[in-house]
Amino acid sequence: MTGVVSLTLAACGSASSSSASSTKPSAPGGNTGQLTIEGTTAPVTVNNLNPYNGNFGVDLMYNSLMLVDPINGTMSPELATSFKAVNSTTLEFTLRKGVKWSNGSSFTPEDVVFTFEMLKKFPALDGGGVWDQLSSVSASGNTIVFKLSVPDVPLNLSLASVPIVSQAVWSKVANPVTYTAIPPVVTGPYTFDSYAPTKSVFKKNPLSFEASQVKPETVAFLVGSSSQSTNELLVASDTYDFSYNYFPDVQATYVSRNPQYNKYWFPAGGVVGLFMNLTEAPFNNADFRRGMSYAIDRQAVENKAVFGVEAVAPQTGLILPGEQTWTDPSIPNDGLVTQNDATALKYFKLAGYTDKNGKLVDSAGTQVSFSIMEPNNYSDWVGAAQQIASDLGRVGMNVTLNEPTSAVYTTDTEAGEFQAAIGSFGGSGSAYSTFNPILNSSFAAPIKSDAVSNWERFKSSQVDSDLANLAAATTNSAMIKATYPLQELMYKQAPIIDLYYGGMWGLFTTKHWVGWPSASDPYTLPATWDDDLLAIMMHVRPS
Repeated sequence: MTGVVSLTLAACGSASSSSASSTKPSAPGGNTGQLTIEGTTAPVTVNNLNPYNGNFGVDLMYNSLMLVDPINGTMSPELATSFKAVNSTTLEFTLRKGVKWSNGSSFTPEDVVFTFEMLKKFPALDGGGVWDQLSSVSASGNTIVFKLSVPDVPLNLSLASVPIVSQAVWSKVANPVTYTAIPPVVTGPYTFDSYAPTKSVFKKNPLSFEASQVKPETVAFLVGSSSQSTNELLVASDTYDFSYNYFPDVQATYVSRNPQYNKYWFPAGGVVGLFMNLTEAPFNNADFRRGMSYAIDRQAVENKAVFGVEAVAPQTGLILPGEQTWTDPSIPNDGLVTQNDATALKYFKLAGYTDKNGKLVDSAGTQVSFSIMEPNNYSDWVGAAQQIASDLGRVGMNVTLNEPTSAVYTTDTEAGEFQAAIGSFGGSGSAYSTFNPILNSSFAAPIKSDAVSNWERFKSSQVDSDLANLAAATTNSAMIKATYPLQELMYKQAPIIDLYYGGMWGLFTTKHWVGWPSASDPYTLPATWDDDLLAIMMHVRPS
């Protein structure tokens, strides 16, 4: 989807929580009982069912126009059955007929128009920033027409993902930002059942057009332990059917505890990269950055960070194999860069830096020295930075680590007050959403001014034009070709050095339920939130 990405995308931090027991299906095979999911990191003090800022599970109650596949950016029908880009500034969704709200009233096109007008009136609800590009929303029969203020066809993914609410209910709400939506009126396959600080339960919505597609009668979100070690024990001992946790050495710490049932899938959820402050030397030189790209052993970095469970990333910004069809055929080896010190030194020399007695120095004889910043509680990013420092030390640089708290890290990266930093980007399945936030000059705020993205402060009028071409493309083939100059820019100028893929940490037990997403069936990412969760619930079935 369009909008910005966060440099502080969660690394290894596990979603831990306070203890609760789970209710498992009463008999194996053929049952349609309760499915349990690990929820928050602490007891839930407010039962908030607002689809824009609510608690875990709300995603199962409210439908959006379409489900977006975060792996490849494709859409599948929800409240809308089809999408069409009439041109680069007019997007249309055709609605499903016969949909009912959970209170028995009919879903109408006016509900959709009202929802988007509400987001305009209350910008705090507009998490995808759709009104940054929208100029109007209207209904023409059963078709919703979105007019854009600028060409931005990729906005369709953000528009498709907005939860749609009932005009009859929400038009009476004074402040929808703080509204807890109790009782909920929804179209999704589940509705609210019960709440406790340590357990929230959602039950099938019999009026939903998707009721027959979901097999669990109820879905429970449990709160576990605030201690990560205790929480890992809860996860590994069958407390949840599905959880989202990073387990170091997952085979030994999770699978081996119950190899018949315990499964995991850690697919790519974004690109972890080395961001450099491009406003200062030596990082303002593209040849120097490319030399660094060749000096870094990406496989060693990945091994040190996440123990070999993720793939190294190509220097194109793409996530493979999900975006394989987008790769520029002119870039060798799909953009994968193999560590080569000789090639690195060649590019350093082009940038004006040479080896002198084992030190990489500039024309004045000063050794290249800088620090890499990463949050001190992200053990995988710390490991990555350590390996990078070692690799760059091998070619004569003096690289140290700067390990502040997460809060300081966020403040400093947004303000551009860093030399280099480990961060992440991408992961929505949309090429535009990958490239625009990190490369668009409009996001490159002055140093000491907060930037919502483009923390490295990259600027290029040509790249801005290339991004505009991508935004205006109305066919898939045109979109793919429009990414080629952006991929080439990433490969040849390395404004960010792509390292390895940041994982989505899906852990499952097949003791009661099967059909979880996997490498052999990658229908969505293994997330316990957003479109991913709804897609998962429509795939799982009793074991």
